Amino acid sequence: MLKNLTVPVLNRYDLLDRMIASIDYPVYELLIIDNGGELDKIRFNENLINVNILNMPSNLGVAASWNLGIKLFPHHDRWFFASNDMVYLPGALQGLSEARRDEITLSDMFPFWHTFCVGEEVVRRVGLFDEALYPAYFEDNDYERRSVHKNVHIRSVSIPTQHENSSTIGADRGLREKNAVSFQNNAIYYNNKMAKNDYGQGAWSLDRRRRNAWDTPR
Repeated sequence: MLKNLTVPVLNRYDLLDRMIASIDYPVYELLIIDNGGELDKIRFNENLINVNILNMPSNLGVAASWNLGIKLFPHHDRWFFASNDMVYLPGALQGLSEARRDEITLSDMFPFWHTFCVGEEVVRRVGLFDEALYPAYFEDNDYERRSVHKNVHIRSVSIPTQHENSSTIGADRGLREKNAVSFQNNAIYYNNKMAKNDYGQGAWSLDRRRRNAWDTPR
């Protein structure tokens, strides 16, 4: 059994339903972080023991959503994550359940971070994801770079899935235009960290949050 599985979602709730239907292995705590704030229920799946839906008033972003999944289950020894626009093929989740506490476990299918696990020893040594990388892109590159610096083992395993790349942005022209801005800002931030040999966790920034916003102020 997976103790937890965190799934951030912003839109394309039809794909979220499809992903949940593909879960064929017991999950004790399914945490859906609804950054679009429009989800009120999900389709039933007998493999889900507890379902938690957090309707956010604004988009937390990928890094903060992943961090929240870790923070809300602080006594677990591993944390599992999935993108809402992917599908687990039969037996895939059971394979992911064998992830170790001292490793990052990634899928060997691109994009490698569309489903993954972070162990407690990794969080102790590396920290959390850098929330300055908002709302999406480069948060996985940054965490992988910091983990390599801390000599954390990153293991790729066969986790058969199907994935619709960039479906969140592809569904909305407005998001594509806003992502063009935030992607460039995040690239500059990430490259600056590398140039400075900065392996820190970083921090949420009010100015970066507003500058990179995909949402509309309420």
